[in-house]
Amino acid sequence: MLRRPAPALVLPLLLLAVSTRRPVQIGSRTTFTGDTVQAGDAAVDATHLRPFSLLRQLTLTRGDTVKPFGRQSEQLTRAVLDGRPVLLDVQTFETPNATTVDSSWMDARTVRPLRMRSTNPARIVSLEFQGQRIRGGTTPSIGAATAIDQQLAARPFEWNMFGLVVAALPLRVGYRTTMPVYLDRFGRVVWYAVEVVRDTSIVRTSGFRSPMWEVVATGDSVAPSARFWVSQHHRLVDQVLVWEPGVSIIYARDLSRQ
Repeated sequence: MLRRPAPALVLPLLLLAVSTRRPVQIGSRTTFTGDTVQAGDAAVDATHLRPFSLLRQLTLTRGDTVKPFGRQSEQLTRAVLDGRPVLLDVQTFETPNATTVDSSWMDARTVRPLRMRSTNPARIVSLEFQGQRIRGGTTPSIGAATAIDQQLAARPFEWNMFGLVVAALPLRVGYRTTMPVYLDRFGRVVWYAVEVVRDTSIVRTSGFRSPMWEVVATGDSVAPSARFWVSQHHRLVDQVLVWEPGVSIIYARDLSRQ
């Protein structure tokens, strides 16, 4: 939907894309008091998701500077993990700083996170998800490895798969919920207020208006926020804008090569 550029720009994964053809209003942080959706809950329906392969172009905005920042490819496939059917989402980020490959294994029925592995020349991050428990660690290319074993107060989703989870929700204008998402960058859960703010469309180069749900996800603390454009026909996250104070990255779907 954001991966790991240089240390001065540690925006996580889903810096997916918003169209630069029109301005985007970025709202303030919001807290919802309604229902919550945790990993494994029936509200997340994997039947909405189909295998796909796509490419997104990245645009970085920092202050008054706007520039291309590489590209991201994403592939969702069906696979098997430890004898059980799973969904495997692989995202490859090619930026001026490095190439990072993020792989996420999810339960094929509920989209519950099972395993995440992120690799680039600087480090390898591996996490195992078991309900409210997360185990794993980081192995840097230089220096000692660090391990984690955390017992959490909720069953979280994982940041790299957040866009897929949003796409699998019962989306309609006005739908809102709160969701726990684990960000390995912070080593903790961030609660996101998620709301479908409107029906809209993205205009293709052919002139076709592709109908979208516009979904805003706002964290409960200092963490990336995201605005997703989810296809109403295919449930693909077509574009995402992810931002933090002073910096944002747009991942815009590149249809010229698909």
